[in-house]
Amino acid sequence: MKANWICSESTKSGGMALPWLRIMLIAALALFAASVSADDLNDGFVKLSEGKPEEAIKLWTPLAESGDKVAQASLGLLYQTGQGAPQDQLRAVQLFKRSARQGYPFAFTALANSYYEGLGVEKSSEKALHWFLLSAEFDPNAAFMVQAIAKEIPKAIFDETVSQAIACQASQYSACGL
Repeated sequence: MKANWICSESTKSGGMALPWLRIMLIAALALFAASVSADDLNDGFVKLSEGKPEEAIKLWTPLAESGDKVAQASLGLLYQTGQGAPQDQLRAVQLFKRSARQGYPFAFTALANSYYEGLGVEKSSEKALHWFLLSAEFDPNAAFMVQAIAKEIPKAIFDETVSQAIACQASQYSACGL
């Protein structure tokens, strides 16, 4: 009895198109691509630690453009600080927002700092609070900033901002006003 379940019509007629082979090839290519991305991301951190931020930017830019949240936030920090490229606060905030939409806590802190200091955005304690609230679970400094900002703003605004941050988190960061 012939095993028809593994053979496509083209295989029966002499072709080599086995569906399972296609699936295995696609899976192997996906793993290879993920490995290359991880390697480039890690290599970028190595270059940065070696004092070569320009090389980190070259490695991270394609990753950031393809949606890698870590590359986006890391690249944003380099643009915000002017390491390896001219300082560009607006581009930094754009990258932080793209990363934050994917739920990356470092991007939350970076956005919070941007709003608190007015870096590339209009200075806003309320928006800073929103992002510090989202990052406080992961960053003790963010938790400290939540307490500091809470002392600066009226309780009603604090409570409303907390509600907005909870809604943002519940929406998996799709309803965060980005």
